[in-house]
Amino acid sequence: KFGSRLTKNQPKMRSFVLVASVASATTNQTTRQLRGSCIPSYHVNCMQNPNCCDPTTTCYAKDQAVAVCLQSCEPGIHSNDLPQYRTPWSCDVVGKQTPVVDHRPMAEGKCTQNYHVNCMHNPTCCDPNSKCYAKDRAVAICLHSCEPGIHLNDPPQWQTPWSCSLVSPSPPSSPSGPSGMGPLASLLRPSDGKLMDFVMYRAQNDANYPLENVNAGNLEGIMWYLQNEVLSGVYGPGPKFGITRILRIRVQVRATQPLLDKGMNFGIRVAFDSGKCTGPDCAMDWHDYGYNVGCNKLGDWPFPTYDTHFEGGIWYSLPGSCPSLSYLHKSDDSACKMNEPGGKCSGVPTGAGDCTWNYENAGDLPLTELYRETSERSFWAGNSNAENRRKVQVAKELFAAKYGPDPPVPPCDFDEAKIFGR
Repeated sequence: KFGSRLTKNQPKMRSFVLVASVASATTNQTTRQLRGSCIPSYHVNCMQNPNCCDPTTTCYAKDQAVAVCLQSCEPGIHSNDLPQYRTPWSCDVVGKQTPVVDHRPMAEGKCTQNYHVNCMHNPTCCDPNSKCYAKDRAVAICLHSCEPGIHLNDPPQWQTPWSCSLVSPSPPSSPSGPSGMGPLASLLRPSDGKLMDFVMYRAQNDANYPLENVNAGNLEGIMWYLQNEVLSGVYGPGPKFGITRILRIRVQVRATQPLLDKGMNFGIRVAFDSGKCTGPDCAMDWHDYGYNVGCNKLGDWPFPTYDTHFEGGIWYSLPGSCPSLSYLHKSDDSACKMNEPGGKCSGVPTGAGDCTWNYENAGDLPLTELYRETSERSFWAGNSNAENRRKVQVAKELFAAKYGPDPPVPPCDFDEAKIFGR
């Protein structure tokens, strides 16, 4: 799990896991006004009206006062609740759900559900009272209404302005590739891409387990993550997730042909939460470009889109089998693993849609080694470019002393405009 504040309980795409308002929801005026209608997902209390607008969600109870329309719910503490609201969810089903009937015509064989699915490429909303509103060039959501600007109910990392432009259906495109061959066919064979062999890093606790459906970074990216999330105190005292070390892995990566045809070696850097892809655009990414390794430069879309002061920082996504489920569910779901093989493969990656990367462990560095010459507090003090370069340099020198210099890192060449064409 890396750079994501979303969790396994709520399938979501850069959007509407509105934890603070969910946790503090009560039987309030908003809820009473909605009686007799349906309840939007994630941010409105459905205890008094368990009729969810999204027919794929159910009204699940947190306690005797609060319930929320969710796709799924696991009893216990939900780690994405704010610390002051982290009390157990019972996940009891409230009332009887009355499905919302879809009266809209289908687009490309299906419609798009409200609130949690990107409608940019299929702007026909299942809810006849909703429209597909754009946040930016990449993300749009089916909503009842939309006000341009910052939406305070977006998670903090996604609080960038909404344009609220209406997205209209596009005319069908003709098949791409030679002889009308679509992109799926080109994913069945090895690509023409070069083999990239380099080092990634990952913040991890003391546990050892096979890596797939995880995020990683270069050293600058990991040091920013440690400073910004793991050791910031935002998630309570102590390191987030019990992280104790920086893991070093040697990876081999080869791009799929559809990515290469658009001039890229890396695709969308998606976020993984407990082994589940939480966006952006996971399904489209895998379908159109295979299970590719994604990247983004810190400061560029999808996150973070501001200056982190860790120059040259990069994040990566490494898709494995069954990325649509969290690791809590996928272990006994053989059908999912068969239908979603992922990109991790044994041997040299071929660039086919299901063979884009592999890795081997290449050492680690306990966080305590960063503080051998100073205190932890002094080490992480300051957030200027120069102060952060010092932190990264200390880590680089310690890794080099133990394992030798890293091989060159290929440029992160992901281009949002080439992927979405909008």
